[in-house]
This record gives sequence, C-alpha cells and structure tokens, in this order.
Amino acid sequence: MIARVLAPLLVIAALTGCTRGVGSAAPTTSGGVPPTVSVAVADFPSAWLAQRVGGDAIDVREVGAADLRTSGADLVAYVPDINPDVDAAVATLPTETVVDLTADIKRLADPRDREKRDPYVWFDPVNVATMAGTLAETMAKVNRVPYMATQYYGVRSLDVEADSLAVDQRLQEILSPCRIPTLVVEAPVLGYLARAYAFDQVPLILWKPQREPVRALYFTIDAEAAVRAQAARYDVKALPVDTLTEKAPNDDLLQGVLDTGQEIADHQDCPLVVPSATDRPG
Repeated sequence: MIARVLAPLLVIAALTGCTRGVGSAAPTTSGGVPPTVSVAVADFPSAWLAQRVGGDAIDVREVGAADLRTSGADLVAYVPDINPDVDAAVATLPTETVVDLTADIKRLADPRDREKRDPYVWFDPVNVATMAGTLAETMAKVNRVPYMATQYYGVRSLDVEADSLAVDQRLQEILSPCRIPTLVVEAPVLGYLARAYAFDQVPLILWKPQREPVRALYFTIDAEAAVRAQAARYDVKALPVDTLTEKAPNDDLLQGVLDTGQEIADHQDCPLVVPSATDRPG
C-alpha cells in the first residue's frame, strides 16, 4: 500500500493542473508494446483502471455479471462487494484468472453488513494508485512476454499513481481543516474519504441535529425523497453522492473523486489552505 505521507514526494505534475481531464497525457516506454491481454470487467472503476493501465496492450471487455464466465477473457478484474451477482460469478472462476483490485488495500468493514467490506475504496485516491499497481502486476504475469509487459504496464501504473497522488494532495488542501467534521450520510459510501481526510461519517438514522449541526445531508439516488424531507425539516441542503460504480464525469474516475471532494468542501465549511512555495513538492 502506498503511504499517504509519501504523496508530496511522488507527485510530479503541478497540483494546479489537477482539474478537468485528470491524467489525459499518455505515458511512454522504451520497451515497446507487449501482446494484448484481454480483461473482463463489470463495474466502472475496474474498466477505467484497466484502460489506463492496459493502454494499447489490453482488450477491455465490459460485460454484465451473467457474462463473466463466458467472456473468454484472460483475466476478470473486479472490486468485491459492489454487486453480489458479480461476486457469485467470480467465485466460480479459476483463481488464477481473477484479480481482486482491492487485494493490497486495507478495507473498511461495511457498516451495513459486518460480513462484507466497504467497496468504495476509490474515494481515497491513494487506493486508486494501489489498485493500478495490483492490476499492472497481474497483467504482466499472464502476458506472453512478461518482461516487456512488466515495463509497459508498470510505467502506465506509475502514471495513474502520479495522478492519484496529485488528486490526494489537492483534497488534502481543500478538506483540511474543515470546521464541520461530520458527514451525515443516508448510505455509508464515504467511509474511505472520511478516514483519509479526518471526517466522521454518521448515518442519517443516528444523526443528532442538536449535537452535530451540519449544512448538508448526503444521499445516494435511491433515497432522495426521504433525505430531502429530512433536509427541509432542519433547513439544510440535500446533496446527491455518485458512487462512481457505473460512470464518472468525463469518464474519469479521479475527476469524479475530485468533484465529490470539492462538493463536500463547499458544504462542510472548509476554508481553502493554499500551501506556500516551500510546502509544494519539487
């Protein structure tokens, strides 16, 4: 796992460039392009990572849970606990053909079901960097030319890492400190963001308005009506949270994470702290 304290040392790009189109530049390697590896995916974060890491040496096959077994792909890349049907399908596949993209991440327990783990790991962008490394290593192992593939996928995963750590640095700037540390959520989908940036995620059903005053309640789309009613009752805003499991702005996972962080900063009383020149990396 990539330590958060190393982020300032590893970010190469200027942080002020961390806006729309995160990670649009294509990395290069002197080792050439290895043979293609086919990877089946059934969720957006896995598809995005596969394309970013695989580049011109991947065949990304976006399929539904029912088609994972018959995709014919060399690998199936997935994030466990997003979709129980995907989990069930993956369990029937040979282990050497499956890559759990969260295998190298310390995952949180799902507050709704302690037998499961919180799947929304990408809301801490340092985890995205780790996932890219996990996928690059696995793809290189199954490639017919592993030495070339290790270099090719490795360089591309480092590019994802640099973008991820730049987003993390930006979120540290805009979310630290926030005068309202409580995130009141209808569904506990912001656990990794809360852990990374010193928030306390509180389920709406346990929220004590008099003890924990907030300016916004956060909801996923299937509970909008109930949350808007609560928000109106306490004169606060009701704000949707896109979990990014199916899509992201500009088809960019990191941009989606950054947009979510900015929305939270706007409603948690987070005065932007701009680092001085001596605080910036490089």
